[in-house]
Amino acid sequence: MTLSAFQLLNNCHSLKSLKCIHARLLVDGSFPYSDLTLNRILRLYSRFGAVDLARKVFDEITQPNCFLWTALIHGHVENHLYSQALSLFCRMRSESAAPINFSLSSVIKALSRNERLKEGEAIYGVVLKSGFEFDLIVQNAVLDLFMRCQKADFARRVFDDMDGRDIVSWNSMISGYGNNGRVNVARELFDKMPERNVISWTSMICGYIKVGNIVEARSLFEAMPTKDLASWNVMVSGYVDACDIVNAQLIFDRMPIRDIGTWNVMISGFCKAGDMNSAEVLFDQMQKRTITSWTIMVDGYIKAGNIDRARSLFDQMPEKNLVTWSAMIGGYAKHGQPCAALYLLEQFEKQDIKPDETFILGIISACSQLGILETAESTIGKFLEPSHFSNIQLVTGLIDMYAKCGNIGKAIEVFEMTYQKDLLCYSTMISAFANHGLGQEAVFLFEKMLEKKIVPDGIIFLAVLSSCNHGGFVNEGRSYFKRMIEEFKIQPSEKHYACMVDLLGRAGCLEDAYSLISDMHTAPSSAVWGALLAACRTHSNVELAEIASAELLKIEPDNSSNYVTLSNVYAAARRWGEVAKVRAIIRGHRMRKNRGSSWIGLDCMVHEFVMSDISHGNSDAIYLMLDLLMKDMKLLGYIVVDLEQTEIMQLNVVVDE
Repeated sequence: MTLSAFQLLNNCHSLKSLKCIHARLLVDGSFPYSDLTLNRILRLYSRFGAVDLARKVFDEITQPNCFLWTALIHGHVENHLYSQALSLFCRMRSESAAPINFSLSSVIKALSRNERLKEGEAIYGVVLKSGFEFDLIVQNAVLDLFMRCQKADFARRVFDDMDGRDIVSWNSMISGYGNNGRVNVARELFDKMPERNVISWTSMICGYIKVGNIVEARSLFEAMPTKDLASWNVMVSGYVDACDIVNAQLIFDRMPIRDIGTWNVMISGFCKAGDMNSAEVLFDQMQKRTITSWTIMVDGYIKAGNIDRARSLFDQMPEKNLVTWSAMIGGYAKHGQPCAALYLLEQFEKQDIKPDETFILGIISACSQLGILETAESTIGKFLEPSHFSNIQLVTGLIDMYAKCGNIGKAIEVFEMTYQKDLLCYSTMISAFANHGLGQEAVFLFEKMLEKKIVPDGIIFLAVLSSCNHGGFVNEGRSYFKRMIEEFKIQPSEKHYACMVDLLGRAGCLEDAYSLISDMHTAPSSAVWGALLAACRTHSNVELAEIASAELLKIEPDNSSNYVTLSNVYAAARRWGEVAKVRAIIRGHRMRKNRGSSWIGLDCMVHEFVMSDISHGNSDAIYLMLDLLMKDMKLLGYIVVDLEQTEIMQLNVVVDE
């Protein structure tokens, strides 16, 4: 190879220019005979991310030497193709090419990044057999491997047996101990270091931040003789993770230089603190924004409940990735706007983006809220692949979706085909049984789960208690409530109490329900008192109804349903004077019952209506058809009632009596 060609390779700074040089070497005929040229080209292709082209060049080599093998293995590692790097190393060994220190250190690095300890121990055996156990480069790679695989004591033995250590060795141990939560041991080594660099200081600061000792991290940061951008970013990120946005801002303001990552961390900190005004101020100050910057803001507004502002920013984005689409569609689902989520999904389908499991989970959530099976199956069917059924979160979402869409049989089918069920999967299926009135099935499944030694939590106990409530299993409900507290040491929440009060109340055990409320460790919520009031209405217990309603009116004085329920209790007891008083309160506060809404699925389209709604594009035709239907019903002898006036008419009848 001529010197000018070698210089061309050394000065190559792009994939395009490399391809040109490569072509020239092929034309000159010198390319196939120079291992030095091959090595350089392999490394350059890998550096520019074209590992596939490097592999094609390598496959044309008749007898590659150990240096060429190492160049290809190293290229795969640098491009995060760790499994492929291990496969190449195994192939290298099978073809009797002896490894060198760099090939060993590269494959060990690949294994450490995937935390594959078993294969790493096997490669360490190769290190010992090959005589590289004292090679500093290989030893440092081994230290990193065992630390990343949580084998700190083994790494320490290797470290202590090393004849010579460099600053990389010390830094690997300090960083490793810090990542394993053993920050005190890391500090001992840090204090013994013969020399330190900025990585040493930053690794020690990271260790303190990881264990939550932000004070010591700050002290060490201030003592650093020289700070680089990474150390500044670590402190800002540390304060953000500790929810200390004030100190994060102070560090941010002191920084001599910032990168986009710094701005993004600071903005995410304000979003995490719910301070969207400050987040937007910083966002507006950014001279350059990435997709990540926009997505942080969109997600921040979604979590803050401002879905409209999130959508506004989403629409302004110059480009969007899968994470952005997932955040916006999932945001609509979380905020109870499934129709908006599915409308946005139609736009997503026009993009050349392959959805992942997180994205599909958001779509499943939206379909679950709609409760329309045809729409749900039509939508989800576009994205589901057989491989997705190995994801327990996605499968659990499907179970929930089918149950909420009314197809409990399909929910059971998906549940039974799930190989490794976790607590959430069981909880979802038990809740599905409860909501479908299958209390016995829910209780049986819960007992089956306990047999598998899966420890229950408060959520699944709530599902079980709800099942007992729906099935009227009073004794079983009492038993599970007691076991939750005494056997599993779970403190009941307000929802547990409300469910138990409802269970006891439905069974007519009103005094027991009231006694349970009196023994609560926290102030009863409106749900708890509401459950008791509803039971009092069913069983005509005026005395307890007055107690429950008095507490409810303190908690939520503007909730009209509480007044209506109380008036019904009085009416059932024929206490018309109290009924009149309650009616006067309703009139005085000008209360109105919250209007309900309905969803109707037609040809995979969802139409939403509220009472007296005229916003639908075909409202005139819809009301005309309803009017015709009501006239036909009257002719057939049915009594047609104006639902909006029913409740007021009932009160009038009660008072007139």
